Amino acid sequence: MSESQNQFPITRAAPINRRNVRGNLTLVICLAASLSVFGADKQKQHPSLDADTVVWVGLDYSMVRMIGGNDFRVPDVIFPAMLEKWNTLFLDERIELVARAMGKQVAVDIGSVTEHNKTTTAKQIVLTPGPEDVIEKSHITPQEIASAVRSYKLKQEKGLGLVFIVDRLIEKMPRANMPTGNHGTGVTYSAAKGAVYVVLFDIAGREIISAKREVSSVASGANFRNFWFGPIKDADKSLARVGTKKGNQRLNSPALRQ
Repeated sequence: MSESQNQFPITRAAPINRRNVRGNLTLVICLAASLSVFGADKQKQHPSLDADTVVWVGLDYSMVRMIGGNDFRVPDVIFPAMLEKWNTLFLDERIELVARAMGKQVAVDIGSVTEHNKTTTAKQIVLTPGPEDVIEKSHITPQEIASAVRSYKLKQEKGLGLVFIVDRLIEKMPRANMPTGNHGTGVTYSAAKGAVYVVLFDIAGREIISAKREVSSVASGANFRNFWFGPIKDADKSLARVGTKKGNQRLNSPALRQ
């Protein structure tokens, strides 16, 4: 089960059912449906949303915080090798779902994000969480998202871009002194969670069209890679919300424009 926590003025909408899609990947996937992101009331369609193709820019972990002293205790295994594996897994399992959800062709251009991810360090792991290291808070500002989008070096000079900027991954945390039935009090644990910004932007002007912070609980996974890929799989439900009045709205803050 997942919920959305918005730093931006974007409304919520109901999730849709999804299925995993596996198979060989071609860099451009053709689908016939059309995309309409904004409602008619006081909102105007951004011209980039009429493009036949969306450019998948990748999973950007350059600002991520990984919070907890168990899963994230070996940074050399995570940075940058695991980030590359998660990006590859997205191409293998999720890219066609992006095409289906948006009704567009998908062109893959993750080279710039791959370079960004190589800048990550062990300092982004918080082994001893403090009061600010909770899923309800975000250390990433709208200005930092806009700056990241402007920094991407893409082959395509115009059109619609899509990037997932990963905010934080938080291990399950103990809750002390909770009642445990006939055994008095003991330690229970909150669910592991992740937060991801789903960002659509105009490639030519690098204007943010929409940015939604998706928060998801992580329930299962066969290994570290699959477990912490969970928030990514849940985040792409935002893409299926486009075309609804509640889905996404234009960000009008000047700080979010070049």
